[in-house]
Amino acid sequence: MNKWTLIVPAGGVGSRMGANRPKQYLEIAGKPILIYTLKALDQHFQQPKFIVAMAPEWMEYMLPFLQEAELTERCTLVAGGKERYDSVKNALNEVSTPWVGVHDAVRPFVSKETIERLCEHIKNYAAVIPVARLKESLRKKTYPGTEAVDRSQYMSVQTPQCFHVSILKSAYELPFNETVTDDASLVERLGEEIYTVDGNDENIKITTPLDLVLATHLIQTQ
Repeated sequence: MNKWTLIVPAGGVGSRMGANRPKQYLEIAGKPILIYTLKALDQHFQQPKFIVAMAPEWMEYMLPFLQEAELTERCTLVAGGKERYDSVKNALNEVSTPWVGVHDAVRPFVSKETIERLCEHIKNYAAVIPVARLKESLRKKTYPGTEAVDRSQYMSVQTPQCFHVSILKSAYELPFNETVTDDASLVERLGEEIYTVDGNDENIKITTPLDLVLATHLIQTQ
């Protein structure tokens, strides 16, 4: 029995990219970034179900790519909402598996090792997310100045963020709050502990033109 459903919110407009279409539909080597993301997840999970929340006007565009990737039968497309919160909440209505992961549409380089760590620890923890250590020095605004902070006390959050489905559904009964930027933050509001595992450095979120250059290089050299 397949225990995993993977939700991929793909309704964002990606304004920071400055492109003529949302970044998840930008093509590299003739395929949209979203397809590379889905294929990476499909390779590392065991025959997961997919729910992709997206703007209806992009669904027809995606269908031939999903068919070529042999994902049509396991991929359900649902309407994305105004906010990421709305998209994930819409997708959760379609989830019936015990475990659910939520993954950014523009993170196509999550590794097999990261997924293995998530799958191992979801057996014992209700909420498990991948993180990466920070490499840059950090400073905190103190108005009117700034002060150095200990970077070892902080980490960068990646996806997929994985949960027991009952926990995530309960979290999405909470009202939308603009200060909640990811699923783990919302689950944390229930009082649940968030367990972390090591992510991988290549698991970047493609957001800027420079990210796109790096992603193109990584895809072309795979």
